[in-house]
Amino acid sequence: MTNHLQEPLTTYPKPGLTKEQEQLDEKLMSLQAFRITNSLAFPMVFKAALELGVFDTISALGIDAWLSSSEIAFALPTKPTNPEAPILLDRMLRLLVSHSIFKCRIVETGGNDQTGMTQRVYAAEPVCRFFLNRGDDSGSLMTQFMLLQSEVFFKTWTHLKDVIQDGKDAFSSAHGMGLYEYIELDEQFAGIFNKAMSESSTMIMKKFLEVYKGFKDVKTLVDIGGGLGTIMNLVTRKYPEIKGINFDLAAIIATANVYPGVEHVSGDMFIEVPKGDAIFLRRMLRDWNEKDCVKILTNCWKSLPEKGKVIIVDTVAPSEPKRDDDNFSNIVFGMDMLMLTQCSGGEMRSSSQFEALASASGFHKCEITDLSYTYSVIEFYK
Repeated sequence: MTNHLQEPLTTYPKPGLTKEQEQLDEKLMSLQAFRITNSLAFPMVFKAALELGVFDTISALGIDAWLSSSEIAFALPTKPTNPEAPILLDRMLRLLVSHSIFKCRIVETGGNDQTGMTQRVYAAEPVCRFFLNRGDDSGSLMTQFMLLQSEVFFKTWTHLKDVIQDGKDAFSSAHGMGLYEYIELDEQFAGIFNKAMSESSTMIMKKFLEVYKGFKDVKTLVDIGGGLGTIMNLVTRKYPEIKGINFDLAAIIATANVYPGVEHVSGDMFIEVPKGDAIFLRRMLRDWNEKDCVKILTNCWKSLPEKGKVIIVDTVAPSEPKRDDDNFSNIVFGMDMLMLTQCSGGEMRSSSQFEALASASGFHKCEITDLSYTYSVIEFYK
């Protein structure tokens, strides 16, 4: 039998195209190929811009401010000692403009006796606000981005092929233990991880609390994997009649903040979870494989009263990937690969997969409602 996988890849002209159209098609394909080849440049430049404080510097000078690279460089939190810094920063900003992070225009710089002198000036696009270090409780994606570009995660990515070929755990192959064991042992990484989860979740939860009306009859709410307690604090501030239980591993609870109306409880969700009228799971199930999810959800079912419910805030994956400029597919299936690699077989799930988890854990009904950003509210009813 002929092995067609060994045959060289050949491209064939599309029927009905003129020679000019074929040349244009070839050009577009080559541009896509070169963009993929150099795709690592963008996140690395974006990371450096965050580390330098470029986003916050431009934001502090006003939403409508147009600034040259020299003005930005000399306003950074740490003044550059390199005399070439404005020129190098300008090169970074050009790339970020091409990704619609900043906008650019060219202005004349010459005085009365000079003409033809120009320079580029830059201003922030609206997306920048998601990455500002505001220092308040409004939430940000900055720390999450830095976490995903960390050396710990980069090292794990190099073992993705081993997951496919041999079924090995990528994080354990890279670091000798699973992600959550690593978090317990590496205090610095744990700080970055917990802050990233807290700040990004705050942004999502503010939208959730604007639209979700399902806390009406809840007296005790348990947040599993609640981290530092930031999210439960947002809930109890809006619903002071609710007693909040923030449940997580002992090492994380030890650094949790004190909030009125919130009790911090340490434990293992694979053994037992605290009792409540409702149990909250925020971006939790995506970290675990199906068997582990069923175990967690079964423990939730045991801790709920009759007619209790599990409230899940997560992304529901489309059943079919879409191509071209569909940002949602890019985001969800990129996150799916992140979960597979960093979280020992985690997975982004479709609506039918969430329904299957509900059924396998003893729940009789699953309801899914679109929320905001890429998130939905998924409710499992006992």
